[in-house]
Amino acid sequence: MRSITLDPIRVSPALSGDAFEPFNPQAYLQEYYSHLGEENRALLHFLHEAYACIFTETDSARILEFGGGPTLYQLISAAKYPVAIDFSDYLDENLREIQKWLQNQPGMFSWDDYLRYVLDQEGVSSDVRARDKRAHLIRTKVRRLLACDAKQADPLGANYRARYDIVSVNFVLESITTDMVEWDRLIEHVASLVRPGGYLLMCAITGATSYRVGDRFFPAVPITLDRLEGKLQQQHFSMMYRHAIEAEHQNLQGYDGICMVLARKGYVA
Repeated sequence: MRSITLDPIRVSPALSGDAFEPFNPQAYLQEYYSHLGEENRALLHFLHEAYACIFTETDSARILEFGGGPTLYQLISAAKYPVAIDFSDYLDENLREIQKWLQNQPGMFSWDDYLRYVLDQEGVSSDVRARDKRAHLIRTKVRRLLACDAKQADPLGANYRARYDIVSVNFVLESITTDMVEWDRLIEHVASLVRPGGYLLMCAITGATSYRVGDRFFPAVPITLDRLEGKLQQQHFSMMYRHAIEAEHQNLQGYDGICMVLARKGYVA
């Protein structure tokens, strides 16, 4: 197994106080990904459809998974295509969790149910051999782990502006602030990473002021699908797909629902 190097990109701390200290990746995975419920099925279906749509228009792509946290479900559909993936997160703890899985280390989180579901969606075998093959494919497609900071104008540094064909950002920007004006800026910062003609895939929680991880609640801003679409249009994106679902456990986890969008960035003179 080849080694995965944590890229030494580290910009100034973005979070005020200790809002995310400590953040427990294992607790987060247990809270939201320990079972494949309706929300996660909807996410996987969206990603399956979104990548299928994108690759009717392009032959290969450089992908940035922005703020991916400790999760890898986002890459299962992407990995079947000719892609090179950079995976980024703000927290070293999350990058270490990803590195553990990429290096097939003991104690890594199992994405087996997610692999099976996606393969079933694709209409191919989802037996153990097929799941292992897709997992291996993901491991070969992830090229780098990077530190990112959505609160910086250049979240990966100036050299990464407009660099990616596809940027995937899920449950990040609405989950690191309680201020709508700041959320607007976060969208602008991440949108700058998409090249003209490139694609943005985004999933977000809606109607939240916080969300739960174990016995802790973390900050959030109560966006809506319409607000997200309007902001992306201001950033010269055209909507290709939009969808919203209600939360499975609204009263327990602190948000009303989930929205999913696929948008393409226009060329600006």
